[in-house]
Amino acid sequence: MFDVGFTEILMIGVVALVVIGPERLPAVAKTAGQWVGKLQRFVRGVKTDLASELQSGDLKKLIGDQREQINELKNMVSSAKKDFETNSRDFVQGAKKSLGELESSLKESDDAASGQEKTSAASATSVTALPPSTDGGHDIPPMRTDSSDSIDDSADRNRTGTESGS
Repeated sequence: MFDVGFTEILMIGVVALVVIGPERLPAVAKTAGQWVGKLQRFVRGVKTDLASELQSGDLKKLIGDQREQINELKNMVSSAKKDFETNSRDFVQGAKKSLGELESSLKESDDAASGQEKTSAASATSVTALPPSTDGGHDIPPMRTDSSDSIDDSADRNRTGTESGS
């Protein structure tokens, strides 16, 4: 409370001894001690009254109101937590469902593509390969085996002149 050190108290004692005198100093010190004790008891009483007042009445009501607000906040947080968990669970389930649908459609398209590859591979194996050309890089047209052979033969004979009238 007051910042009074040993040297200040010694100075006050010396001044009191000079002013009051050595004969009356013990009685004044006793009276001052009684007043200090009464002052300390008064301060202690005020502190206990304040403490008891804090424990009762308006402060209890204020503390109760704060507890209610805290409970409301806890309820809000727990309901928000439940909502978040529900929404995230629904989102994850929807994502898994979409992923499953994508995988099945991808598998179906792969199956369809492999079916087309099988049919194109089968048609590729039915085409016969032509023999390599022997006339210096010019391709020889394949021989036809249908009814147009007789027409082609007559045209070839006309070009060479072997069967024509010349």
